[in-house]
Amino acid sequence: MKRGAVVWVDLSDTNPPEMGKVRPGIVVSGTAHNEILSTVVVVPTSSVAPEIRPLRVAVGRFGGKESYAVIPGIRQVRKGRLRGVLGELGPEQLLALDECLDAYLR
Repeated sequence: MKRGAVVWVDLSDTNPPEMGKVRPGIVVSGTAHNEILSTVVVVPTSSVAPEIRPLRVAVGRFGGKESYAVIPGIRQVRKGRLRGVLGELGPEQLLALDECLDAYLR
């Protein structure tokens, strides 16, 4: 699984304020690690606007809707929760996501 891939991910079995249901998510763990491990790290997306950096950043249109990466929702998931690839972030979108992740995690 390539870093920056946008995938359908099943995030069910959660409790508020965790994000649940099947929704697009962005793979942010490294491609080399993703080839070896049975899990990936994803940032879920939401169609709820607006962009609020560094907590929510616009990443384009996925799943038929304008999408925002929800940085606090970052989580590790088993690859068995992945339901298919929707697309891939472009270099500028991935850089914006990385900047928000860096600001949020520091």
